[in-house]
Amino acid sequence: MKSKSGVAKGILMISQIGYSMLVPIFLCVYVGRKLDDRFGTSYITIIGIVLGIMAAFRNIYLMTKSFYAKDKEREDAELNLLVEMKKERENRRKEDK
Repeated sequence: MKSKSGVAKGILMISQIGYSMLVPIFLCVYVGRKLDDRFGTSYITIIGIVLGIMAAFRNIYLMTKSFYAKDKEREDAELNLLVEMKKERENRRKEDK
């Protein structure tokens, strides 16, 4: 049962990443185009594209950071356990000599 919820969670995360990328980019391009039309310029759309891409990557970073936080905690705990086991083994070797 856990694997099915993990798969569903992964699919939801992928779709959410897609929306989090598309919405800021299209919104910033739309606003840039409207401002270009209003002021008779041609560079505001490019600024909008850049801002939209930056916002999209920021959104993805924040989402994936929270999504993988539990995995990172588990990996850190396993790493600490391995370090402790290595220290114990070294201490036993010293005591045996």
